[in-house]
Amino acid sequence: MKKTVGVLGGMGPEATMDFFKRVIELTVASCDQEHIPMLIDNNVLIPDRTAYILGEGENPLMHILKSAMKLEMMGADLIVMPCNTAHYFHDDIKKFVKTPFVNMIDGVAKHIKQNFNAAKVGLLATGGTYSSEIYSNSFEKLAISIVTPNGAVTREIMNIISEIKKGNKEEYCKELKNIILDLKRQEVEAIILGCTELSLMRDSLVADEQIKHANIKLIDPMDILAKKVVFLASE
Repeated sequence: MKKTVGVLGGMGPEATMDFFKRVIELTVASCDQEHIPMLIDNNVLIPDRTAYILGEGENPLMHILKSAMKLEMMGADLIVMPCNTAHYFHDDIKKFVKTPFVNMIDGVAKHIKQNFNAAKVGLLATGGTYSSEIYSNSFEKLAISIVTPNGAVTREIMNIISEIKKGNKEEYCKELKNIILDLKRQEVEAIILGCTELSLMRDSLVADEQIKHANIKLIDPMDILAKKVVFLASE
């Protein structure tokens, strides 16, 4: 019998939906009963993670804990959180739940080490993710250096993420592509789409001719997490 997966979602809701869809698409199943049981708490009331990390907003930890405990009480065998920035709270959440809680950031680091053996990778993310250094802290354990854009570009990325949340994806695809091409010039061996809103742009970016020509390896944490879920739930 497959394990039941609890998804701590709502950060943001479209990314949560997309994660669910990816798990379904990655699951080998010929009927409903062969799919993975999933419990999704689309908790859109969780305060902004970046605002808190930057000292400008309410602490979202209690809201996230409430969702994690709810999923545990409903019978989740493992819990995942398809939000990069919220992994700043990962260790705190683990203290209050007994259910195994998958760390997406660590999973990305292991994936890159095993598949690319890269020593230097670029990161596109929220200001909260950059400030918290959750990627750097995880990746340095595997001797991988994280390269981030300069301050002006990080603010531009935050604006793009905000617009994607509003549904304006294609309008900002070109801006995001130019940031990726510029980061590639810093001799990184791969670039992480380190925000689940940026993951929503994956297909458009991978299909772009300039990105193809530049031979840029785009790493999508949401894909890595979805594959991990399918593996763990099927054990």
